Amino acid sequence: MKNQSHELHVLISTLNKELMISHKDWHKYKGDKKRRAAELISSALSQLIIGENEKEAIKYLEESLKWIKGEIKDKPCPHRNSSSQG
Repeated sequence: MKNQSHELHVLISTLNKELMISHKDWHKYKGDKKRRAAELISSALSQLIIGENEKEAIKYLEESLKWIKGEIKDKPCPHRNSSSQG
């Protein structure tokens, strides 16, 4: 989407930052399907409008739908699995 206003880019970037689950909050929100879907939808919007990357936007949207439908769940942290085996 060429010729987008600077304000639109700022709005999308702000929305994306607000919905992004930080490392600090990961365990709190990792299983929240609405939060995860919203984060992915925001990323899709960012890819589509700012990044002009339709393929990535579609991937994010498809994954967000799986979260909404309950078709996917959070996976355990890889470092927790490996540390419990040692």
